[in-house]
Amino acid sequence: MPKIERIKKRHLMKIKEQKDLLDQLSRDLDTPITASKEWRIEEGELEDGSRVFLSDGVILFFESSGRMLPTLRVLLDGAVRIPEVAVDMGAVRFVTNGADVMRPGVTRISDGIARDSAVAIVDERHGKPLAVGISIMSSEEMRAATSGKVVINRHYVGDPYWEFGKA
Repeated sequence: MPKIERIKKRHLMKIKEQKDLLDQLSRDLDTPITASKEWRIEEGELEDGSRVFLSDGVILFFESSGRMLPTLRVLLDGAVRIPEVAVDMGAVRFVTNGADVMRPGVTRISDGIARDSAVAIVDERHGKPLAVGISIMSSEEMRAATSGKVVINRHYVGDPYWEFGKA
């Protein structure tokens, strides 16, 4: 993931466009989105052509592999709740460096995770989001598996999406 130098074609969305976007994201993520009244959402495009949605210079949602995902900042604010996969403390270092989640490091799996859906990767001790990923398997398949990848890491603490907009 290259460093985000600048955002091209950045513009403030109209109120109706913002509402439509949040409704669409809510349907795509299969969870309600509690938008802050202060959110003035801007749409932008990165150098690679993917879209991002920002508010006050902070990226809220980003496009990855043709789908929109929430950033960790949105998860930490509690505006979006998605299913979680908890990893043991030994896996935290690897996940926060961008590694995909392997089954042996998983300690807890939320019910209702569908294959190819967005999940939050949290640490087992504090339950804080460390990364956002795409599940390779459903909850049941993850529980039955004993090895291999279960979640593809798309955004993690310290990556360019996290660092963008920090003071």
